[in-house]
Amino acid sequence: MSNINTGTQIRHALIKSSVWGAAAQAGAGHGIELTGQTLSHTIESIPDNSLGRPHLTGADKGNTKVEGALESNARYADLLGLALVAGSSPAPVASGTITYTHTLTPADSVDGLHATFIEKRKSYTLESELKPGGFTLYGEAGRAMSLRLAVSGFDIVEDSSVNTISTFASVTIPDTGNRLLFADSVVRMNTASGAALGTGDVIYPNRIEFSYKRSLRGLYTGQYTVTRGQVTTDRIDEPVNSGAAIVTLRLNFPSNSDAVLLTDFKADVAKKIDIVFTGRQIESGFNRKFSLEIPDARITSMTVFDSSRGRLVQSAQFTAAIPASAPSGMSAITTPWRIKVTNTNSASYLA
Repeated sequence: MSNINTGTQIRHALIKSSVWGAAAQAGAGHGIELTGQTLSHTIESIPDNSLGRPHLTGADKGNTKVEGALESNARYADLLGLALVAGSSPAPVASGTITYTHTLTPADSVDGLHATFIEKRKSYTLESELKPGGFTLYGEAGRAMSLRLAVSGFDIVEDSSVNTISTFASVTIPDTGNRLLFADSVVRMNTASGAALGTGDVIYPNRIEFSYKRSLRGLYTGQYTVTRGQVTTDRIDEPVNSGAAIVTLRLNFPSNSDAVLLTDFKADVAKKIDIVFTGRQIESGFNRKFSLEIPDARITSMTVFDSSRGRLVQSAQFTAAIPASAPSGMSAITTPWRIKVTNTNSASYLA
């Protein structure tokens, strides 16, 4: 029988862990669906560069490094990665019998928030302790929205005794449907000092890309060495804040008809923006929903170009900051962004 691994056999799980470097075992409800992953596992090579040697005679192993991204379709139910990046996800508010609304906001610190990632292949598993440090939500007209989770890791283990082929048999995925579709989105924008966003503020971009990137840095302290055979290497300590986070929003428009955004760009006019996706019904009177609110968005760059014989395509990039005060219609918001998601999960994603 062939033992070759293929993409149709690969399954994944992600579970919040308690101790950096100590894997948690995935089970029911911890399964996730990815469209790809780009985890890179490198171990530094330390050459012996002593004088008098015309050629290198060997090298020793140094620090272990794991980094990359997890790519997936954005879904109303799959929020653990977002919650770990945000750092704040209180218990949800019950909206109906089986409907709950979650609120995710960026906390000042995400110390202690990390997860165990497992990739189950045909005959073995890969396991890695990961620290999510950022995410990008993006998509374009006629497509499903995608979510990219930027991560750095502790190690990649191929012989784990915690998450094995046998234990992975209990892993289930909470929801294999209910993706965020671009067609289900409504984007609104007006000045931050203006009235609450309404139907007259709807705009029509054909591509959306929102990115939040924390500035995290981990150190090699000697605390997490590992010996394999006769080779000892060091693994990274949990990454912690080392600077300000970066928030960007890019909106592409299929056509350009006025100079409003260009004028506001030059005048540094603060905007408030919300992007709302409405999905399928959960129960009578309640639908799945995903909303992103940005209370203080400033245009940082504007591009207008001819895409095909006279049609001017417009692209605007924004940055976001903490608002001086909550704008009308975004009650009590005190962070650069806020995400609210309505689904059927009754517990906090960080519980």
